Amino acid sequence: MLKRRIIITLILFCCLLCCTAQAVTLRVSVADEKTGGALADASVYIDGTYVGSTASDGTYSYYHTGKKDLRVKVVRTGYKDWVEYVDADRTSVFVNMVRKDEILTFELYDAVTLKPIAGALVRIEGDGVSSSGTTGSTGSTEFSVKAGALYNVEVRTSGYYELTKTVQVENSKKVVQYWLFRSDLLAVQVKDSTTSTPIAGAEVFIDGTRAGTTDADGKLPLNLQREKRYSFRVTAPDYQTYQEERYLDADVVLLHVGLSKSTYPLSITATNEAMKFIEGAEVYLNGTFQGKTNHYGRFALSEVHAGTYEFLVRAPGYEEWAGTRQVSGKGEEIVAELKYDRASVTIRAEGADRRAVAGAVIVIDGQVAGTTDGLGCLRTALVTDRVYAVAAARDGYENLSVDVEIPLGSTEFTVPLVMEQSLNVWMIAAGIGVVAVVLVAGVLVLRRRQAGRDQSKPRGRDGL
Repeated sequence: MLKRRIIITLILFCCLLCCTAQAVTLRVSVADEKTGGALADASVYIDGTYVGSTASDGTYSYYHTGKKDLRVKVVRTGYKDWVEYVDADRTSVFVNMVRKDEILTFELYDAVTLKPIAGALVRIEGDGVSSSGTTGSTGSTEFSVKAGALYNVEVRTSGYYELTKTVQVENSKKVVQYWLFRSDLLAVQVKDSTTSTPIAGAEVFIDGTRAGTTDADGKLPLNLQREKRYSFRVTAPDYQTYQEERYLDADVVLLHVGLSKSTYPLSITATNEAMKFIEGAEVYLNGTFQGKTNHYGRFALSEVHAGTYEFLVRAPGYEEWAGTRQVSGKGEEIVAELKYDRASVTIRAEGADRRAVAGAVIVIDGQVAGTTDGLGCLRTALVTDRVYAVAAARDGYENLSVDVEIPLGSTEFTVPLVMEQSLNVWMIAAGIGVVAVVLVAGVLVLRRRQAGRDQSKPRGRDGL
């Protein structure tokens, strides 16, 4: 029994030994074809089945029975797939991965105008590749490159600064965009020399040729070669013309131009409502006193800078005149018509007994102004420094007319009118009748008295 167990154990040991002797280990080493560098994370497939990936040293070990050949496939991003049959008894295989071809596109744009730049020369070097291309109307050019490679880029074109860059191509097509800055770019900025405010719409001339107009910021970009002399002329409405001969150094990029306002003559004439000149009227410009008008109501300034101004004219007995004017072109002739000051005038009608006369019609300079109220008053506004014919009329009163002067500068004024009562015709007739009756009665009384006296006298001889 013991011998039988020993024989079985020897047989099993021999079987295991034979199986171990037939097992094979296949070592897969993956590297870049060009550089020879180990490639980690490369996926390994055996007979279509994923079995693992390479380590940091680019290797992977696969154990198999060694009874049949193996179909080995290695896949890595950015490289072409590697596929090959390996003999069953091979213990190692070296895989040189070839990088895929990718498209590298360059797009070039002007940094100021944002427009594509055509005709620019683009050169790339790297990974054993040296190639060049020219941008088309869209500002782009393409290169066929290897994925994962690093390339040095050089861009050149007339009128622009040279550009050098480094581009890393990944595992897919790549589009690179660059701004190019002109080497002949010059910006002109125009401002008001006093306020430093940008002047929009200023016209710029180079060597007598119009180059354009400034924008809202007072700027105009130009393309001028450096290290040359140019004639600059800048004009703007209501500004003095700027003219200069200037040599442009290589490092000049911004030309500042200050314009001074043009000056124009200005006059202001003060008149009243009667179109008569006002002498001695005070003239103010933007709140600052400038002077007084002469005998002809005129005040003049010989040089006033172009711009918008607030004018104010004052004179005693008149309301202030104010106005806004734009001074430009050939100057400005301003006529300021000042209205008279007006006073609050109260016309009071009363009788000889000092009692108010209500309902009296008041007429001023031939125009009915109204009727007096219960207090015998009528209020109205009248221009000062004038004489008015004021009349009043009411039944039972004599018509009244007076000349009244409203003093210059008055704000309130009272015109008293004393109206006499008129006599009624019927009342006069009645009075005359009464007087007549009284007179007749008196005559009759006197006659009766006289008759009585005559009867009381003696008759003389006849009486005897």
